[in-house]
Amino acid sequence: MVFSLGSVLGEGGGGITAEPFWNPMSTVAAVSAGAALTAYSFIGFDAVSTFAEETKDPTRTVPRAIILTALVAGSIFVFVAFVVQLVHPGGEFANPDSAALDIARDIAGNFFAAVFLATVIVAQFTAGIPIQAAGARLMFAMGRDGVLPRQFFGRLHPRFHTPAFNLCLTGAVGLLALGLSVTTSTSFVNFGAFTAFAFVNLSVIAHYVRGRRGGTPRSVVGWVVFPLIGLAVVLWLMSSLDPHALTLGGLWLVLGFGWLLYLTRGLRQSPPEMTFEE
Repeated sequence: MVFSLGSVLGEGGGGITAEPFWNPMSTVAAVSAGAALTAYSFIGFDAVSTFAEETKDPTRTVPRAIILTALVAGSIFVFVAFVVQLVHPGGEFANPDSAALDIARDIAGNFFAAVFLATVIVAQFTAGIPIQAAGARLMFAMGRDGVLPRQFFGRLHPRFHTPAFNLCLTGAVGLLALGLSVTTSTSFVNFGAFTAFAFVNLSVIAHYVRGRRGGTPRSVVGWVVFPLIGLAVVLWLMSSLDPHALTLGGLWLVLGFGWLLYLTRGLRQSPPEMTFEE
């Protein structure tokens, strides 16, 4: 950010302007498409809820922590995007997949771009390894509890005591993703996140209806109106995702629902319960 601001405020820079937020070239469709992609940056803010058992007064503290995390992260992302747009106005790049590298080169030259690229590579490995491990651990729990085939997903390596099959599977899927563009792969991840967020909003309404809570105006706003607004926003953003990602995500949902029908014998029995204590 220091280099970026120096590039903007220095000789030859365009200076501070409000055009990155809205300009004559801006359209609602472009903004919504960009929002659908950048939502990827926010995925994970709800992980704060996993610390509920270690938190004092979790029913009050955890929701506030989640909202605060989203606000702080959002402020940082907005500021970074604002400065980047000052450095490189618009969205035209020779190669969209190397846009970040081109911007780094515009900010402080080739050496800075090389340092930036090396940092990004290290960061990707640092973030990718725990994500792969977490995904493998989740599939192991699902296999152990009968949600996925136990003979494949619910077994540990006899020597290393790790879910080796799941680790190899997540690695193979990650390698296949190398053939996708940044837009398609990011949209595919966001499709899953948006789907989860949509069902969270629906679950809040269902919880309110099943609990037969008092129909005061305040409770209706908090338990029905806000979730409906959230659902509408999520569906609006989802409609702006890459068409290939929507197709892949839709097929994935169909496969998942088919597997649910198999596990529940056509929804005639409850699905297996999952535990994560072990």
